[in-house]
Amino acid sequence: MSPRVDLLTLRLFVAVVEESSLTKAAERYNIANSAVSKRISFLEETFKIELLHRLHKGVEPTPEGLALLRHAREILRSVDDLEGELHEFAKGTRGSIRVVANESTIFGYLPEELSAFLDRFPLVQVSFQAQTSHAVVQSIIDNVADIGIFAGEFPTADLQVFKYKQDRIAVVVPKGHELARRKSVRFSDLLDFDLVDQEPNSSIDAVLSRAYVEAGRVLRTRIRVSSSEAACRMVEANLGIAFVNERIATCLSRVTGIVSLRLDEPWAVRQHRLCVRGFGQLPIAARLLVEHLIPGITARAS
Repeated sequence: MSPRVDLLTLRLFVAVVEESSLTKAAERYNIANSAVSKRISFLEETFKIELLHRLHKGVEPTPEGLALLRHAREILRSVDDLEGELHEFAKGTRGSIRVVANESTIFGYLPEELSAFLDRFPLVQVSFQAQTSHAVVQSIIDNVADIGIFAGEFPTADLQVFKYKQDRIAVVVPKGHELARRKSVRFSDLLDFDLVDQEPNSSIDAVLSRAYVEAGRVLRTRIRVSSSEAACRMVEANLGIAFVNERIATCLSRVTGIVSLRLDEPWAVRQHRLCVRGFGQLPIAARLLVEHLIPGITARAS
């Protein structure tokens, strides 16, 4: 097709065929009758064919005109669909969001909040990945993701960081352990037991390392694993005790051979934070998700 055949010309041709009249097509688009006639003539000259039979009471398409009508309608329908989709992207009702979060957030409140958000915006897609808290922050710095949720104290460079939610660290021990009948424990009660530790750079690992240093003791790490669920399985196998997210501990204690104990220490309460490179720089869909997760964030981010 000639690059000079524009969308308005196609729309006018379709209107002429549908109205069986150049005059009525001109009225539909509020332009001069002569302008419509000129554009139809242009099409016929461009393709060297006759598109319309000029009749006494109007016009009707030739076989060539019917072929053009079919393709013109397909083109215009695709353009309308494209405009509608781009409009949805502009409003944030369509798009993709990259989220990275630590494991505790996944087992905590984030799934329900994502479900509620996607109910409101069903055309939005969320790409989700679990990382250690340190890796979460680095992913946002490196622009690997749009939104990060982490716990603990890590350097965040020039990122914008907002308080999100809190959770607790609990202690899990095997059933039959000497502490298993207790409801809560102090950190000092745990120093002589072997530890099932989690991977370095996790928020729990950082908290525990500091706590052992302050207690003047060294971690008695017997085995190291990559997730809280794996840590609980090792505890079940009597390989030590473990510090995990309280919600994870409570859930797994119902179906495995472990007991969850409350850790009675101020540092057992962890603050989770949400980080972005810049709230105003986020794609609209990602901005809507942040506003959903932290109501009122717009005023704080400005």
